[in-house]
Amino acid sequence: MLRQLAAIAALITLSACATPYVATPYERTQHNIRQVSLIDDSLPEDAIAFEIASVGSNFGLIGALVDAGIQASRRNAVNEALDSVSFDAETMLEQRLSSSLANLGYSVAPLTENTRTKYDFLKEYPDSATADALLDVAVQHYGYLSSGAGQPFRPSVAAKVRLVKASDKSTIMENIIYYNVLHAPDGTITLPPNPEYEFQNRDALLEDPQRLADGISDALNQVVATTVRLLQ
Repeated sequence: MLRQLAAIAALITLSACATPYVATPYERTQHNIRQVSLIDDSLPEDAIAFEIASVGSNFGLIGALVDAGIQASRRNAVNEALDSVSFDAETMLEQRLSSSLANLGYSVAPLTENTRTKYDFLKEYPDSATADALLDVAVQHYGYLSSGAGQPFRPSVAAKVRLVKASDKSTIMENIIYYNVLHAPDGTITLPPNPEYEFQNRDALLEDPQRLADGISDALNQVVATTVRLLQ
């Protein structure tokens, strides 16, 4: 559990001193892309509900163990609340992506039965006889984030997006999109959280499950809108 929490903390508090990220911009006029296969399995199973630099984590191993239990309990409670309103983040994101790309003139179809490792890009891309390109959207985390004890929880999403040419598997677009992620490296696309979905503490997070789900939907929709703008 401690390793899991450390990995989450590292992801959502990315070092500002890291080498600036260099994206691959998409030039639609240079590529005859009309049909896109959208790779499924794009999100982790559970949402996060993570507090960075909590008080308990400052008191050695015992404090870290206590903090891990508190973090896990909060995360479980948040996911149970989302389940209570039948919130399906992955279906929502993939349907929104498909409809938004269709509005740009792309023909879109899902590409299923893919295996991801730690919600990163696929290691190998499958052949597709029906598409000009494969769109790989890998959401590394989604849910709620607090910057520290006493600070409000706000929606947070970290996503990597890549468009791969079906014929030779070359990358023709790649970007990283961070929605309310602390200290995102230079070169990444960063989006601020919507102040409408701000929760002061755990009790507030669980008070209204539908509003809780709406905050994640709003964040994911902004990530989708950004992805679509990259493909215009």
